[in-house]
Amino acid sequence: MKKLLSIFLIHIKKLSTSKHDRSVCWPKCSYGPMEVQRSEMLNGIKIVAANTSGAMMAACTIMFQAGSRYESSNFLGASHFLRAASSGSGCGFTAFSKLRVLQQHGAYLTCSSDRQSISYTLQCPLLYFSKLKYYLLDTAVRCCYHDWEISDRKSLVRGDLARIDPEQRVLDLIQKALWAGPLANSVFCEDERIDQMSGDILNDYVMCNFKSSNCCVASVGVPFEETMKLAEQINTRREKPKLKDCPSSKPRAGFEYYDLGSGSDTWIAVAVPSCGTDDLNNLFKHAIVAAACGVDNMQQGQHELDRVPQPPLGLMTGADIFTNFRAFNISYADTGIFGIVAKTKSVTANRNALAVSEFLANVGDINFTQIQDGKKRLQLSLALHEEDCVKVSEGLALQLANNVQIDSVHNCFSMIDMISLDEIKATATSLSMNCKHMAVAIVGDLGVVPTDEEILKR
Repeated sequence: MKKLLSIFLIHIKKLSTSKHDRSVCWPKCSYGPMEVQRSEMLNGIKIVAANTSGAMMAACTIMFQAGSRYESSNFLGASHFLRAASSGSGCGFTAFSKLRVLQQHGAYLTCSSDRQSISYTLQCPLLYFSKLKYYLLDTAVRCCYHDWEISDRKSLVRGDLARIDPEQRVLDLIQKALWAGPLANSVFCEDERIDQMSGDILNDYVMCNFKSSNCCVASVGVPFEETMKLAEQINTRREKPKLKDCPSSKPRAGFEYYDLGSGSDTWIAVAVPSCGTDDLNNLFKHAIVAAACGVDNMQQGQHELDRVPQPPLGLMTGADIFTNFRAFNISYADTGIFGIVAKTKSVTANRNALAVSEFLANVGDINFTQIQDGKKRLQLSLALHEEDCVKVSEGLALQLANNVQIDSVHNCFSMIDMISLDEIKATATSLSMNCKHMAVAIVGDLGVVPTDEEILKR
């Protein structure tokens, strides 16, 4: 027994004196993707691939800067139909085979668009990516847009218009009210344009706007070499095509509305011009100001009335549990929009419409404590989305499109912490000074809300 004990103590001594590396035993204390690699092809396609720490799900995004702001009068509503037609047949696979094969492999293929860009994203197990990537290519750059399939999608587009959430509608209308120019184009196809849409119009729109010079390919969990091979199949030409310039949009301080009938819930949005994504530091300042005002709820309950809103906007509701306020900041390549949206009952719509305009006109009065809270809220919001490979993939594609390099939430945290409170305070003050360009949009009971002159009178 003594002999065994002595042998055991010798081994313990060897183990305690041996060299060890903590990085081998423990994961790296960092957020988000790791080992991000970037490249750019001769034809202008930008590529980024991020490795993850052992995640089995992968995502790949093909993004074109071809949103609704690039729709001329002949193409109005094309981006909405592109979203609806993304499940249609391509040059290599039928719509039925896409649906069946992707479901069999636990994969998802989605298309999303806004006023700036259109994104096609494939999410699938990494094991099947080399096979399923052809379905992504077939949808993003090889879709046929047959007339008979477009005719079938017209009922789907009409259904989209009927199912638009009122808050989504008011956010779409506020941008139409604020801008004079291409940014006033809606992300939805107007009802009178649906019957005019055809496969030829969509093919012409894709031919004009889906160019390699405004294309970005981003992946999460996919090897860089595999991502590069996929990008090479988008466009085999070496020359970089030249894109026509998109006309700029100017603020017009307009008023838009949509009537839901007497006694209906009412959504009110007020907004002023903000900043674009071309200035990353300024973009973070505006995002912090929005978070400092309150962009979400501090606590989510079982239903919409069981919530605790973020102050100071949340304090405006008082004892009214049916009213909710939140700030928002939407940025595009060259400009953006900052505003406040309120949801309220018909009986309190008049008072709350005046309240949101008054708050926006005095947003420069937020104090340093609220700004510091806004920093923390923004950092938390960024961290919550970092485990979603689809959001990370689309975020990396946006970074490429705007020629910025952030890579991970950890880097975002550092950039946010480096911005001084005085700079953010100055940004909030400049937003207050922009109130001469304030726009208003209302969805709900139009009979009880004040007119635009009454709202803008402070």
